[in-house]
Amino acid sequence: MNTKDIYEMRTVVAAVFLGIFSIFVLKALTSFEIIPGVSYVYNLQGPSIAPNMITVILFDWRGYDTLGEAFILITAVFTTGILFGRGVLGGDVKVRDTAATRQPSVVQKVFAAPLVFIIVAFGIVITLGGHITPGGGFQGGSVIATAFFLSVVVFGLRKNVFSLSHRSLETFEGVGALIYLCLGLAGLGLSGYYLYNVGADFYPGLGVAQWAVNLLSYPDATNAGIIPYLNIGIALKVLSGFCTIITVLMGAEKK
Repeated sequence: MNTKDIYEMRTVVAAVFLGIFSIFVLKALTSFEIIPGVSYVYNLQGPSIAPNMITVILFDWRGYDTLGEAFILITAVFTTGILFGRGVLGGDVKVRDTAATRQPSVVQKVFAAPLVFIIVAFGIVITLGGHITPGGGFQGGSVIATAFFLSVVVFGLRKNVFSLSHRSLETFEGVGALIYLCLGLAGLGLSGYYLYNVGADFYPGLGVAQWAVNLLSYPDATNAGIIPYLNIGIALKVLSGFCTIITVLMGAEKK
């Protein structure tokens, strides 16, 4: 099987899964209803999900919107690759020597590496604490991508602190998207609603099995359910997307 056949097969498989996913989304939308009103539900049910109302709105009530934002980022990665990195999306690339045109100064060499690790740690804290603070996966992934950008600018693509290949970025992006999609399917299968927060189960009478609630509930006292896991998936997705854009803009050319 040659490369062209593999690409065609991947396209067919992607189209099939997109069709299945679209059917589930349309089915959920046809039965979507909030009574007596969105604001009332926010204020009444929000504290029972997580103390951070921002995260509750973003993930528990606007899960579709957040998922759409992630796909917008995918579009941005594709567009950047097509315009600035010929062959990047197909993997048929070699990265030229993209060391900075200016050699980094002593101050940059001394402070860049520890600063990168501090930024990464800050991004992880923002991600893991997103259900109790105004942070989350999108913000945390963006912060970690900033550390990657700093490392690349100072040390270049070949010798930076991260040393992430394009294949690794693809893997992170795929894992992040799968976490989000699979958690959504778990909600659909256990409650009938895509992206339903089965780990919290704050709506009685939906018939969510207790073992599912215990399995997917985040291990803290906030009863945030699957929201922290959604933050982790979005963080991986955003991180890999931004890092891919940075890698392409730093320079990749076709063999």
